[in-house]
Amino acid sequence: MRAVRESSASASGKAVPSNSPGAYQSDDLGLSFYSDAPNVEVSIREFEEYTRDRLKVLHTIERICGFNAPLHMVGDLRPRLAKELVDSRLTLSYPLASNASSFLDQKVEFVRRDSISHFALRLAFCKSRESREWFLRQEQRLFVMRFETLSADAKEAFFVASGVRCKKFEGTATQLEELQLATPGAKIWKEGGGKPEYDRLFYEMPFFEVSPNLISTRRVLVRGGVAYVPSSALKMILAKLFKDRLTATLDVAFQGLPAALADPRVGGFLRDLQEYGMQLLVAPKSNTDNPGDQLTLENFEPYSVRSFPPCMRRLVEKQRETKKHLKHAGRLQLRPFLKDCGFTFEASLAWWKQEICKDAEVDTTSFEKNYTYDVEHAYGKKGHLQGQNCFGCPKIIGFPAEAAGQVHGCPFRHMETSALKQLLYKWRVPEEAAQEIEKLIINGKHFQLACIEYFKAQHPGHTGDGVGNTPNDFFKESLRHYVNKEKENDKQKDGKKQLALAA
Repeated sequence: MRAVRESSASASGKAVPSNSPGAYQSDDLGLSFYSDAPNVEVSIREFEEYTRDRLKVLHTIERICGFNAPLHMVGDLRPRLAKELVDSRLTLSYPLASNASSFLDQKVEFVRRDSISHFALRLAFCKSRESREWFLRQEQRLFVMRFETLSADAKEAFFVASGVRCKKFEGTATQLEELQLATPGAKIWKEGGGKPEYDRLFYEMPFFEVSPNLISTRRVLVRGGVAYVPSSALKMILAKLFKDRLTATLDVAFQGLPAALADPRVGGFLRDLQEYGMQLLVAPKSNTDNPGDQLTLENFEPYSVRSFPPCMRRLVEKQRETKKHLKHAGRLQLRPFLKDCGFTFEASLAWWKQEICKDAEVDTTSFEKNYTYDVEHAYGKKGHLQGQNCFGCPKIIGFPAEAAGQVHGCPFRHMETSALKQLLYKWRVPEEAAQEIEKLIINGKHFQLACIEYFKAQHPGHTGDGVGNTPNDFFKESLRHYVNKEKENDKQKDGKKQLALAA
């Protein structure tokens, strides 16, 4: 508590009334390198709640930034993240006159929630190289976004406190102008276009403290072993420092991971995060209206082409192409999906019998003996009598690799790139969308984002919102899209008729 209150002293060192907003204009707003773990008490419920909220924020950052957003432009994307930060209470702003007196208490609570959630995710994502890279990338982006919200005084104070050896450049106006003209990275472009302005504040530091990328892109100027850094590039230096320090602490977290997993209070939760934490978390669709249609035997053929997600469409088509029945994993994946999409028990039994009996090795007697029970079990008529629900995307992505003769899982996860490209071409996915899907898979293993991209390509004009949690969401959102499209077409027809009558 004391450390937090001391950080809010004014830059000038003068005493300022704590109820004045001006007292906190050089405050760091809780920005941290997370050097020390929080020494606080926290309930299991709070531990899990804070961690889930932060994970949602990191996934939102990933969706907004993608895999190739330049780090120096990440701060501009913060407004699109504002709602998620507010909902998770992982944001802190400078106080107004009306709430200045409660600012310190708000900061204490923010720092507590922020540090607990960060260190929890650090434990969960320290195990594998892939999970470390994902965690580092998103946390670094969040750090840059937060740094951008600080005031100029707070940025300078934080930079000095970080331990980077630097001093403010205090040359003549002529020398400053020379630096500005010799440093393309010092240009500050306005949103509306027009002539750029120049950064008027530079810092001097040893050139080896600066990332080589900043030097090669001429965002800083190096003379005589000294790097002259415009204030707009400070965030890049701090971001690299943040990433380097966090990388080192992940090694420390890995050493303590066995003890954390053995703790019965949090071990199970951390294991779930290790297994599913990197999978995309998609907010539920706010519009829960029934799309107005269900899957039936009569509409199965058109719906399977236009509204089935790739993981299910592929199963149906592969079984028909090979005239070989799906193996256990494929049937286990497809069966509850058809049920949740609207197939009645009778329809499901008839469909499976028709499809499986196309296999020369399966006749009617064999089907009733070996496959009827599975359908009955899915509908809660046998076994534990509870039925089966459609698997979510993380579960399907986590299916084991396909062996010979098997077809199951997520095509974006389990298919070779060349085979996937042929499949997308067969399904008439536009070349541009197919290339974007390939980038998402190769550059970041964003399998659910790839599926959303596929949905958008097959449903022109749709944003992809509400898709990405389960195959059933994909199907329902597709139906809703076509229902809305038909309504729009009807409105246009009515409008044309009215114009014709008026003429």
